[in-house]
Amino acid sequence: MDLILDNWTPEKIAEFKMYEQTIKSDEKDCEWEQRIVNTKQECFGRTSAKAKDITKQICKGNFLSFLDNLKIENHLESLIYSYLICKIKDFDLFEKYLDKFVGTIDNWASSDTLTFKKRDKEKLFTLAKKYLKDERTFVRRTGVNIFFELIKDKKYLDYAFKLLNSLKDEQEYYVNMCGAWLLSFCFIDYRNETLEFFKNHSTNDFIINKGISKCRDSFRVSQEDKDLLLEFKIKKNKK
Repeated sequence: MDLILDNWTPEKIAEFKMYEQTIKSDEKDCEWEQRIVNTKQECFGRTSAKAKDITKQICKGNFLSFLDNLKIENHLESLIYSYLICKIKDFDLFEKYLDKFVGTIDNWASSDTLTFKKRDKEKLFTLAKKYLKDERTFVRRTGVNIFFELIKDKKYLDYAFKLLNSLKDEQEYYVNMCGAWLLSFCFIDYRNETLEFFKNHSTNDFIINKGISKCRDSFRVSQEDKDLLLEFKIKKNKK
């Protein structure tokens, strides 16, 4: 199928959905991927690689009309949508399509595929705060994910710590896990400041313990610091 189009009509979208089925891997690969991603959406096996290849073609044409007409119905379409909106340079337009997309996410992979490089940091910060207030798990995870880009500027480090503390009562595994990853990145890039956070935090036990675990798994953290971090691990009370 020709994927470089000036106008994606509903008819072309229907043709595209038929084309998708021709590139689907065998059932075993698809079932394995579905378990790993933990999604209710149909998987295609090696979906990420397939989505990247398709995106390269679609973005050579009028990819906004593709986004306008596509109704996301499987994991392949979710990743393609994610890759495409990340190519939108205008922030307001990017936010418009992102707002539409985040409500469809039901798994960590679709959320983590989003990238926020080379965008206005203040606008990103405002966007993150909006998503963090949302009731939907993967919208909140996207809000946390934005901070991986924000903390490249030390100006936002204290805001990242405030975010982590705000997750004290967070119950969703995929939000807490993203928070733990963020904490480990903070430690790797801002060791001293993050040590102070470990000493005085008010976030939940999972984020602290898993964050320490991620640091200890990292080759960018010295063995001395890996040992030091164990002092901040929160032990569960045995009954």
